[in-house]
Amino acid sequence: MKRQDQLSLLPNLSYHGILDQLQDGIFITDWERRTLYWNKTAELLTGFRAEEVLGLHCHDKIQLSAGEEGQNPLCADETCPILQAMRNDVGGTYPRLVFIHTKSGFFLPVLLNVGPIHDSSGKVVGGICQFQDRGEEYQQRKLAVEIQKRMVTLQSLDRGRVTVETLYKPVEEIGGDFLEAFFLDDGSLIATVADATGHGTSASLFSMIYKTLLHSAFSSCRNPGEILRSINRGFSQTVKIDGFYLTGSIVRFDPESLCGSYASAGNPAGLIFAPSKAGYRLRQELKIKSAMLGVSEEAEYPEIPFQLEQGEFLLLLSDGIYELQCRDDKPFGSEGVERFLQSYRGSSPLGDLYQELLKASKFVRPLDDISMLKMQCRAQ
Repeated sequence: MKRQDQLSLLPNLSYHGILDQLQDGIFITDWERRTLYWNKTAELLTGFRAEEVLGLHCHDKIQLSAGEEGQNPLCADETCPILQAMRNDVGGTYPRLVFIHTKSGFFLPVLLNVGPIHDSSGKVVGGICQFQDRGEEYQQRKLAVEIQKRMVTLQSLDRGRVTVETLYKPVEEIGGDFLEAFFLDDGSLIATVADATGHGTSASLFSMIYKTLLHSAFSSCRNPGEILRSINRGFSQTVKIDGFYLTGSIVRFDPESLCGSYASAGNPAGLIFAPSKAGYRLRQELKIKSAMLGVSEEAEYPEIPFQLEQGEFLLLLSDGIYELQCRDDKPFGSEGVERFLQSYRGSSPLGDLYQELLKASKFVRPLDDISMLKMQCRAQ
């Protein structure tokens, strides 16, 4: 077909006819967010026919939320993606899956694209929303999340004079941090926190590799430095990819003698806090300069011995805490952790520290996964 013939087709086509043939749901609203157009795919995906939604405010039928079953609704003026696109005169993809209410009552996960509509003079007169079905992707993601939940330690441990508590907060539903605590057959406690490059699904794969290599290492070694050397060799020989690395720290602790050893592979230092009159003071920083896992197959990982006294605890933290950017543009750092605990008298230090991070953050939410593990010597 000649170019002239191709162009001659356009005057005979309506935007309705074109949009109705798209495989994505499309709807258009005015400034009042009244629905002006609703295409065929939108009908198929939601079950609402065009005549059921046209002329109504979009939130009357087309309820959007950031969580399943209408959790975290996005229909308020300050959260509506369509209204924000019109107000800011800019479009784009919403940064996470959105759930759209369907006629049958369930919420369909979709990828949402929004943008302003201009008249011939360039004035914003409405908004357009495109949504793509992501149901299959969402189900796969939910499965990955459930698998990861079962592979990290989320429950507290309590044996003898030792208790272990954890907190795990990935940026996305699935994260690249890993934490685990368990007892060996000789009664000693193993605790570890690790962090893969990046976050999200790809980083989670590397954190699961860490778990696999960690447990396979126990067939030949038990001490933290030896375990990290074994993990590093396995990672370097089998799954090393340029630009992707792991950091991690491992503790082996004897609940009877209250003595332990610590080794790290590029991870932030372990912090030992002791009770004080006002709260807790930093008694010891377990700081080791060492290579990340996967950088050099011949890397060595020295150990630091330590002991916990009554009421003291050891914190293993991921770098998402240390590197969190505060409102003064400075990182939270170990100084922030120390400052928070100096006057802390509560009973949930990990949860309360996380809330402190949220308050201190320059951004609406942390930009990196956050993991914490607390191993404490019970007061008698």
